Amino acid sequence: MSILQNFTKTNRQTDVIYLLDQMEGNCAVGVVGQVMLIDSDGDEITSFGGAGAGGGNNTYSNANGDFVATVTSATKNITITGLPFTLEDIHVAGGFIKKITSTGAVTDLELSNVEVAAGVITLDDIDDFEAGDTVLVTLIGPDKAYDVDIDNQLVSVQNPNYAHYTDVEHLIDEEDLSFAGTHDGGDAAADFEDSGETYTAETVAEGYTIYNVTDGSDATVDAGGAGNPAGGDIAHTALANGTDDDWDDDDVASIPEVKRFEIPMESYRFLSIHYKISANDAHSSCYLKIYGTNNEDADTTDDTDWVDLSVDLLTGANGFDTNQIVADGIGDGAAASAEDIIFIDSSTICLKLMIKIVAECDDGNEDNDFDVYIKKGY
Repeated sequence: MSILQNFTKTNRQTDVIYLLDQMEGNCAVGVVGQVMLIDSDGDEITSFGGAGAGGGNNTYSNANGDFVATVTSATKNITITGLPFTLEDIHVAGGFIKKITSTGAVTDLELSNVEVAAGVITLDDIDDFEAGDTVLVTLIGPDKAYDVDIDNQLVSVQNPNYAHYTDVEHLIDEEDLSFAGTHDGGDAAADFEDSGETYTAETVAEGYTIYNVTDGSDATVDAGGAGNPAGGDIAHTALANGTDDDWDDDDVASIPEVKRFEIPMESYRFLSIHYKISANDAHSSCYLKIYGTNNEDADTTDDTDWVDLSVDLLTGANGFDTNQIVADGIGDGAAASAEDIIFIDSSTICLKLMIKIVAECDDGNEDNDFDVYIKKGY
C-alpha cells in the first residue's frame, strides 16, 4: 500500500500540493485554482489547433465549399452566403471560427459574444478585421439531406427511371397521301411512264397497287418498280384486265405513296405506339408496318437494311391483317379505320425502329389520315 506524504509550500506556492509515493519514488503535482499556459515568449496559449465542431452530416464549412464567408475590414462582421438554411446564432455557437491574416498567422476567434442578423455574424469580443484577413468558419446546422417532416434521409438518384421516359411524341401526322401522274409513254405500254416526274422507292410504295383511273384497271407495283426502267417509269405486274387495259397516252394513274419515320431507340428498351389510320371513303386504303435495324446506314429512303418486324410486334393489334395494320376502304367498299396502342414491353434492344405508312387511292381523290403517337421508356 502506497504511503503518501504531503508537502505544502509557503507564500505564493500555497496552492501547490506535492504528492510523493515513497514506495515507488513517483510524485505528482496538484494545482488548486486557475492555471494560465504561456509559450516561450511569455504569450498566453489560446489554441491547440482544433475546436469543438466535428465532421458529421450536420457540419457546414466554407472550407468544404458549403457556403462563402467574407469578412469586412475595420468591423467585427463576417457575411455568410449560400447556406441552405437560415443562419442563427446557435449555429455559430456550436462551431468555431479561425482567422488567417495576410501573413498566414492563424488564431481562434472568441465566440463568447455572437450576434447574427440577415446572414451577418458579428463577434463583439474580437478585434476588428484588417485588410487581407480571411476566415475558416465551421457551423453546426440541420442534418444535410434530411427531411425533418417525414423523418427520412433524402436521396438523389442521378439516373432515375423517369429520366429514361420520353414525352409523348406525335411521330406521324399525315393526310391525303397517294399522288397522281399522267402516262406519256405511248399506247399499250406495259409500264407506267410520266417523263416529267422522277419516281423512287422513297415515295412510291412498291408491292402495293397502282390504279389506272382512266380505264379502271390496276396492278401491283413491282419490287424495284419505282424508277424502272427509267426515272419517269413505274414497273408493275400485268394489269388485271389484260393487254387492252395497258397504259395509253393521257391515262391518269393513282400511285400508292409511302412515307417512313425513324424512331431512335439507343438506351431505350420499351415503346408504346398509339396509331390511328383512316380511309375516309371507299376509294382509299391505308397500311402501317414496323421495321427494326442495328445498321446505322439504314435510312428512310427505302426498306434496305431494315428488318420487317410487323408480324413480331403487331400481330393481334386492331386492324392487323397477315403482315400489317390495314384500313381497307377500297376492299371493303366503305370507309374504314384502325386504332390501337401497341405495347413493346419486353426488353427490345435495337439501334432504331421505323414505322412505314402507305396509302392507295383508286379514283385520284385522296382522302385518308394517319396519326401515330409514341412514348419510349427504359
